[in-house]
Amino acid sequence: MYKKKVLQQKGFEIMSGFLGDKSKKTVHHLANMRPECDIYHIEMKDREYFTPDTIENAKSKGYKSCELCIS
Repeated sequence: MYKKKVLQQKGFEIMSGFLGDKSKKTVHHLANMRPECDIYHIEMKDREYFTPDTIENAKSKGYKSCELCIS
C-alpha cells in the first residue's frame, strides 16, 4: 500500500506494471521496484507505459530490463 500511495503522489499510473524510461531505454517493474531504481526522477516526457503491459512488449520496443527490479 505504501508504494501505491507514493507512486500516486509522484504522478505515476498505478494500473501499469511496467514503466519505461525513454531517455535510458530501461524498463522497470513497478511492483518490484527498489529505491535504487530511482524512477521518481523520470520526467513525464520520458515515461512510457506499455499496452499490452508486458515485459515482452517493452523489450520488443528496444527497452532493456532494469537489473534491480527485473530478474
